[in-house]
Amino acid sequence: MKTSITLLLIFISSLVFSQSDTYHPQLRLSPHLGIGWAIPPFIDGTNSNLVLKSNPFKNYIIGEVTTSSGANKQIYKMTNTIGIDANYLVSKQWSVNLGINRAMHINLLSDPDPIRVSSTTEYTSWIYAYKYTSYLIGARYSQYDKFFQCNIHYAGIVQQAIENDNGLGGGIITNGNGLTSTILSRKENTFVISPEYGITGVSSFDLPMELSVGLHIPTSIFSKEEATFIRNGSNAGTNFLNFTQAAVWLRVRIPFLVWLRNPKTPKPVIIAKSVKQKTVEYEGKTITTGEKVILKSLQFEQGKDLLSPSAMSELDRVEQLMQQSPTVIIEIIGHTSDEGDRNSNIELSLKRTKSCKEYLTKKGIRSNRIQVRGMGPDSPISRTDKSLNRRVEMQIIRM
Repeated sequence: MKTSITLLLIFISSLVFSQSDTYHPQLRLSPHLGIGWAIPPFIDGTNSNLVLKSNPFKNYIIGEVTTSSGANKQIYKMTNTIGIDANYLVSKQWSVNLGINRAMHINLLSDPDPIRVSSTTEYTSWIYAYKYTSYLIGARYSQYDKFFQCNIHYAGIVQQAIENDNGLGGGIITNGNGLTSTILSRKENTFVISPEYGITGVSSFDLPMELSVGLHIPTSIFSKEEATFIRNGSNAGTNFLNFTQAAVWLRVRIPFLVWLRNPKTPKPVIIAKSVKQKTVEYEGKTITTGEKVILKSLQFEQGKDLLSPSAMSELDRVEQLMQQSPTVIIEIIGHTSDEGDRNSNIELSLKRTKSCKEYLTKKGIRSNRIQVRGMGPDSPISRTDKSLNRRVEMQIIRM
């Protein structure tokens, strides 16, 4: 608990004291839902003639099981996870994660010697399922529409959800045959390392969405159980099961912005009348200091900041201009229409201009020669044709 409180205080401190002019702090909340594959327990049957066998490719779903009354029962549950993350941007590409997660693991084990209790009924498998809640802290690195993050989960005591056929625990003993299960030890607190790789995009409902695949790598075994086979009323052998929270997850997140510190609007460039304005040429047009030019080929897919081939060609022309005029300093200004949330549009327009700047710096243009600004919907040029408002401009700041 002390560790959790310390990590929480560190996170809150980053919210309060983090100051930088190179990025615009923002806080997102991301509800998420995941399905996955629970890695089966380690089974030690050294002292037994009967050894449970894991079904690693069937652990994601429970099919038909036979109850103690002899009836068939269909149980459909998937190894699943649900939770919510808070993601706070601390630099241009790095952010801090804090969240809570609820997971359920399903383990399906086969009986090596199925128990026939009638001419039509036999027990062939045993089910172990458990739930746990974890609190996480971690870091994320984002690059265009992809991200990598690694979280550390602090998992509390595990609750058993289903054991065998009816959730009552233990095992099934019928006519002197069956399996009993006894918990030998259970850790109240464990840690899980969770690396994750994903992509971001926009759903068909115009909602931001993230799809990722990740691992849960436990640092210790949380539960040790003893499974004893009963055959004809006597002990036929014992298996020892070591359970962990190891799993592979496929997650879907729907992040939404809850806070954004808007960038300050820079003061307009004032050019003294007594100073002769310098000019450069771009696409056959003479541009003076302070003048804006719409980069017509710089178009983005809805809700995205990924550069298209035509956008890269436009930026190649900007790069050529800056190479020919090595003292020129420009500002790239992003605009959107007024559909949707204003803060989200400002954030999106800023991300797009940052993509442009990153492309130019990779081409060899010094970073301090390029300024960026995201205006969102605040500077429309048309009230009737909103598509004209979705634009990227270049302004010559200094020559």
